[in-house]
Order: sequence, then C-alpha cells, then structure tokens
Amino acid sequence: MHLKQQIFLRVAGLLVAVILGISVAFSIYSVQRNREMTKGLWKTRTEVLAEEVRHLILWDDRVRLRQMLLSEQQGSDTILYGFVIRGGEPYVFTFDRGVPPPLLQREPPGTKTQIWEYQDQDGMVIYDFATGIDQAGTILRLGLKRPAIDAKMRPLVISIGLISVCSIGISIYLAFILARRTTREVDTLVDAIGNYGELNEEGLNMDASTAEVSELARSFRELTSRRKKAEEELNSLNARLEHLVSERTAQLQATNRELDAFAYSVSHDLRAPLRGIEGFSLALLEDYGDKLDETGMDYLDRIRQGCIRMGRLIDDLLKLSRITRSEIQLKPVDLGGMALQVIEELRRHEPERQVTVRIEEGLTAVADQTLIRTVLENLLGNAWKFTQKTEQALIEFGALRGEGDPVFYIRDNGAGFNMEYENRLFGAFQRLHRSDEFEGTGIGLASAQRVLLLHGGRIWAEGEEGKGAVFYFTFGESEA
Repeated sequence: MHLKQQIFLRVAGLLVAVILGISVAFSIYSVQRNREMTKGLWKTRTEVLAEEVRHLILWDDRVRLRQMLLSEQQGSDTILYGFVIRGGEPYVFTFDRGVPPPLLQREPPGTKTQIWEYQDQDGMVIYDFATGIDQAGTILRLGLKRPAIDAKMRPLVISIGLISVCSIGISIYLAFILARRTTREVDTLVDAIGNYGELNEEGLNMDASTAEVSELARSFRELTSRRKKAEEELNSLNARLEHLVSERTAQLQATNRELDAFAYSVSHDLRAPLRGIEGFSLALLEDYGDKLDETGMDYLDRIRQGCIRMGRLIDDLLKLSRITRSEIQLKPVDLGGMALQVIEELRRHEPERQVTVRIEEGLTAVADQTLIRTVLENLLGNAWKFTQKTEQALIEFGALRGEGDPVFYIRDNGAGFNMEYENRLFGAFQRLHRSDEFEGTGIGLASAQRVLLLHGGRIWAEGEEGKGAVFYFTFGESEA
C-alpha cells in the first residue's frame, strides 16, 4: 500500500475512533446523568406529594387523593402509575384493574424514599419510588417510565451525532491533506537524494519544505480549534441541562415558600377583615343601637358571633398546620399530672359546674410534652363540653394494660354519638352535633389524631347517643 494511503487511513481511522468514542461516551454519560437528575427531582417531588397524601389520609379523602395522583400522572408523560398502600393493602391507585400483586410484594421503605428498578412484562424498565408516609406503614408509590425519561435526551443525542458526523468529515478531509502534505515532503526528499549527484546543497528547496511543515502545523491547529469548538457546544448543552435542574429546584422551593406565605396570610391577612367587620358591627351597635329593632340587633349579634367563630376556625387551622410541621422531642411525660392541670383550667373557666373526675395514678408515656398536652386538652375538653347537659357528670382517664403496650382511654357519660358516623369523628371540620347544642370548630379530634400519628400511635372511639363516649389512644413504640 502506498505511503500516502497508509498515513491517510491511520490518521483518519484514529481521528474517527476518537470522535466516535468521545461522542458515544458523552451520550451515555448525558443519558445516565439525566436519569440520575430525574430520579433526584422525582424523589423530592415524591416526598412533597407524600406530605399532601398524609393530609388527605388524615381526612380519609380517597376521592381527592386519587384525583391528585391522576393529575400527576396526566401532567407528566413520565409517570406510569401511582398508588398508596395502607396497612399492607391498596388504599388508592390509578390502575384500571387494581394494583398488580408483584408491586405489593416489595419490602416497605424506611424513613427515606427508596427507588427500585425493574422490567415489566413488555420489557420496559420502570423506576419505582416508594416513600413511607407514617410509622403505621402507609406508603406512596410512583412508577416512572425510563424510556420516557430517555426520550427527553433525544435532541441532545441527535445534536451530538450531528456534531460527530461533521467532526468526522472534517477529520477525513484533514487526514487527506495531512497525508498529501507529508508524502509530498517525502517525495521531494527522495527526488533530492536521487539527484544528489546533480544538485548541490543550495539547490535543495528548504524554504518550500519549511512552508509545508508550517502548513501541516496550521492544519493541526485548525483541527484542534474545531474540536474545542465542538467541546464548547457540548459544554453549553450540559450547562443548559444544569440550568433546567436549577429551575426545577427553584420551583420546588417556591412552592414551599407559597405554603408558608399561605399560613402567614391565614394568620394575619384574614384577621384584619374580621377585626374590621367585628369593629364596625360593635360601633354600629353602640352608636345606632337605639335606632335598630330586635331583628336588626339580632342580625348584628349574628355577624359578631360569626366573626368570633371564624377567628376560632383560623386559630384551630393554624394549630393543625403547626402540628404537621412540628418536630417531635420525646421524653417521659406524666400524663396524669398533665390531665389534672387541664381539668383545673376547665374548672376555672366554669366554676359553677360539678363534674366528677377520676384519673388513674401512674399514667406515663414517652412523648412530646407540648404535642401530647394538645391531645389531652382536646379529649378532656370534649368530655367536659359534652357532659354539660348531664346530671352527675363523670369523666375518667385511665389505661388498659395487657401483654402489649398500654391503651389509654378517656371516658365520659355525656351526649355520646351514633357509631354509624364514627368515620367522620377525626376529619377536619367534621361535627356530629349542631353548633347551637355544643360549640366548637371540628378541628380538635383531627389535631389529636395527627399528634398521635406523629408518635406512631392511633386513636379510635366508641359511643352511644345519650350514654357517653370513650376515646382510646396509643403511642406506638413511644409508650413507657
């Protein structure tokens, strides 16, 4: 084979191999990096959704929960399925025919989100995200289609391919030039040696030889420049991907700030109009009360009572929100002593009431002192409230001890409730009695349930209309 062909094939083959290697390696790296970044983003998104799922589960709102999962699935071509497992059984799912049994055989996650990778029956690779919602075993599962994730990288891969093709064409052209220029100098040298006897030293065209070497150097510099340009374009595409990731992260942070701003709005912005309504109602009552008839006075009184009730609703809603964001600090708590303090506060507010209270001695638990006081205030406060129309009212606080953990209870002989509506007891804003019979906002039991769920425990109730009610609760692994 001619020397020119050998040089051309070797140089061109080397450059083509290098360009193809770099292109393939960078494409694989880009796809893998995109997969990992997508996993990170959806891991964060899954944890955010888990908080929303926790709230909806507390209210047992399966319809809204399923609508939320369907909305996530329809809003992204990446999501294949979504479902919630509670107590080892499907609670809500987006499948048409129920959750496939193999998905239920996964080991429950711990406190962090776990990601499994598997292939379905069609050979499609699925990323399965599992996020534990509470210590009771509730799990949020989302399935992402890896082909859909990789499809978003198709424009970048195509761009890399086009750049590679252009680079290969340029490399082949430069290899041809290089081979021709190099062999030209060799041919010149061969001719010079063959004519050595006829030419003297000065007859050699050294200037021309130097010019050819310079041209070869310029060709390599041009190749290097073009390769650097291609690398800069690839780095630009990579930087654009990084920017997209930053934007998604900023969007998540903005969502969290919006939630905080909503709480602030509820705490401040909604109170100002209420104060205005109540203030003007009071001014109207004081300045023009003598000009209003009984109906007008009744309307004003209803306006003021509505403002007071709305203020209480705002307070209770904020308390419920704070409970969700609270960090538990576990330590031994004297439940009996805390219950006595709550009862004393209730007696100070209504000293005229005669209520018999029996509190078992030695009631202790390992819990968050501030949050558990909220539970006792709500449960004992309800018992106190619903016995106000009962003669010889009785409230009991004790514990049932067996082989397992103790089960605490608060029993009263008050108004009671119909067990048909037991599932509504612990929903926010759910009331089983009219407001003109017993005041309240319907938040107390929902707050108590959230606190106990945070401790890994649970709460349930039994009752009968006109004969009282008993509320049982546990602290899971937190009991003493």
